[in-house]
Amino acid sequence: MKKGYVATFFRQSFENVVSPDPIVRKITLSTFINTFGNGLFMTTGIIYFSLVVGLGAQKVALAFSLSGALSLLLSVPSGHFADRYPPRLIASTALVGMGFCAFALIFIQNWWLLLTALSLDSIFEVFGQNARMAMIARIGEGEERVRIRAYTRAVTNLGIAFGTVIAGFALAINTPFAYKFMIALNSVTFFLAAVAYLRVPNVKPSLTNREKFDWAILKDYRYIAAMLLSGVMSMHFILQNIAIPVWVVKETNAPRWWVSVIMFVNTIAVVLFQVRMSKGAANTEIGAKQFKKAGFYIAAACLFYGAAKGLNPYAASAVLIIAMLIHVVGELLASTGSWSIAFEMANQDRQGAYQGLWRMGFGGMNVIGPSLVIFFAIGLGQIGWVIMAFIFIITGLLMNRVITKVK
Repeated sequence: MKKGYVATFFRQSFENVVSPDPIVRKITLSTFINTFGNGLFMTTGIIYFSLVVGLGAQKVALAFSLSGALSLLLSVPSGHFADRYPPRLIASTALVGMGFCAFALIFIQNWWLLLTALSLDSIFEVFGQNARMAMIARIGEGEERVRIRAYTRAVTNLGIAFGTVIAGFALAINTPFAYKFMIALNSVTFFLAAVAYLRVPNVKPSLTNREKFDWAILKDYRYIAAMLLSGVMSMHFILQNIAIPVWVVKETNAPRWWVSVIMFVNTIAVVLFQVRMSKGAANTEIGAKQFKKAGFYIAAACLFYGAAKGLNPYAASAVLIIAMLIHVVGELLASTGSWSIAFEMANQDRQGAYQGLWRMGFGGMNVIGPSLVIFFAIGLGQIGWVIMAFIFIITGLLMNRVITKVK
């Protein structure tokens, strides 16, 4: 019985990462290669330019923020581009462009060149990402789209996790060559990911190349309202990456290394359960219900995070793990609900442009989110966690109201 249970568990876990659909496997292979490289650079890039090159953490962070803001301006136009031209070609070309930008980083020694390289990278990235979303929208329908997106999300977490582990060697060696080697390896992953993506079957554009950009998308107020609410809910990602590590280290008695344990729990949970959670997310009504539930789960997690303050090390560690387990359920529900709403509410002939518009919610939160979560979690302390809990609940309820109006 035990052997059978273990075998079943591993088989199901494998199926939650590797799709039985050969087309989805080709998409996720490219995603894994790409995100493995992202894990390499996320771990070493800021440290390299801040300390080794000597640009300083604040200036490096500013370069990343400005380049990210530039991509927001191009979100919708780049999506329209993916509607007019073959998305596979756009996505693979964008990966090649990002590969050259990543390789150029090895030789950069001043802030302006760093900003230029990161800005070019952001331009390629937004074109590529929207093309990939347009591709998913055209090869699947309803729940199938959400399921493909769930596979890419699970593989993304797995790829970043592996990349982070490998990048740890560079941090341990701590020499300029070690950091440059990781940056070079990251650039290679973009080229490999581009080759892998070219194996995905081509699909025809949904618009003719003579059709002009339709500004009516900016008058789709319900879609914009849903996009903004999704952006607010995505604050929980910023919470994970920025507020929780600082909160654990500064405000609780849990050991510093417990941050890694908390993040490991999140990564494993997403890899194992994101695809399972996508089952049944076939329309906007179901997506809205999942999104509403997500608000309550993440709100409960916020209360547990806040409650960890003042507890002894063992109790604090236990409460923080419970908080992350609750949080990750909310994260999985919010993701599947958001994807379902984003795909199904969109004009089916203009999925690229609509997914570009949807992306602005998440991108905008990436710009303002770090300051917000630090203000709430660290500046206000436990009361700040309570305020964030109410924000997540209200956001989920409002999304459900928006979707109900659509119906």
